[in-house]
Amino acid sequence: MPSSVPPPRHGRAREPRRPRALDTPAAFRASMPARYRHAFDGVAVREHAAIVARRAGASAHAEIWRREPQERAVICVVADDRPGLLSFVSASLATQRLDVISAQAYTRTPAEGGDPEAVDFLWVRRGDDPPEPIRSADAVRVTDVLRGLIAGKLTMESVRRQGRQLVSAPPGAATKVSFDEARNANLSVLTVTTFDRPGLLLAITLALFRAQVQIVASEVTTESGQVVDRFTLAELDGSPVLRHRRGAVQTAVLSAIDALADHAHVG
Repeated sequence: MPSSVPPPRHGRAREPRRPRALDTPAAFRASMPARYRHAFDGVAVREHAAIVARRAGASAHAEIWRREPQERAVICVVADDRPGLLSFVSASLATQRLDVISAQAYTRTPAEGGDPEAVDFLWVRRGDDPPEPIRSADAVRVTDVLRGLIAGKLTMESVRRQGRQLVSAPPGAATKVSFDEARNANLSVLTVTTFDRPGLLLAITLALFRAQVQIVASEVTTESGQVVDRFTLAELDGSPVLRHRRGAVQTAVLSAIDALADHAHVG
C-alpha cells in the first residue's frame, strides 16, 4: 500500500477554494448526467442540491441524505473530481466501520463553471451484529478523514490501519473481472462479480488508481452477499482504455481482491 496520497489531477497544488455560487435545484439537475436524472425525483434533487450547496467551498463534504430500515443510511459525498477520489471516499468510510452495500458515483460541471465536481451516493451499513445506528457524527468524521487525505495530511496506509479486520472467502466463492464495451466509444465498463466483504470497494478503487485509469462513473450493488460492481473507465487523459491495457487492469483488480483474502488468513 502506498504511503502517500495521489497528486491532484494537474500535478500541482490547488489554490485555496472560493465558495461557488449556489446552483438552483433546476440548474443542479441539468448539470448532472442523464442516468442521475432518471434515477431521482424532484424532491430528491432539491435535497441533493442543498447538500452540494453546504459544501460551501470546502475540499469535501459528506452528510447523511436518507436513513433506511435495518440501521442503514445513504451518505452523499461531494468533492472536486480527481483520480483516486473514490478510493479516498472508501477509505474514509472504512474508518467508521461502514460497509458499502450500493453506490452511485456521478460527475457534474457546475453551472457557474470551474472544476468538475463528484457527487457520490453510498448506501452503507455497519457490519456489527446487531448493527449500530449510523449517526450524523459518522458523516462528520468521514468528512474530516476525506479532507485530510485530499490535503495530504493523512496517508492511505494510516487510514487503512483504522479499518476493521477483513474476512476470508466463504467456501466456493469465486471472483470474475471482465471488460464490456460502453455506449461511448471512448469508455469501457469493468464489471467485478465477487462476494461481499469489508474493504472490497477500497481495494478495487485503489487497484484502478494504481493501474492509472480513472473512474468516470460507478454503480455498486449487493444482494444476498453477492457483489456486482460496474466501473466506467478511461485513461487519465480521457482516452479509451486500449485492449492491450485491459488485461493489466483486470490482473491488478484480481490481485487486490486476492490480497484481501490473504490478509484475512494472515490476520
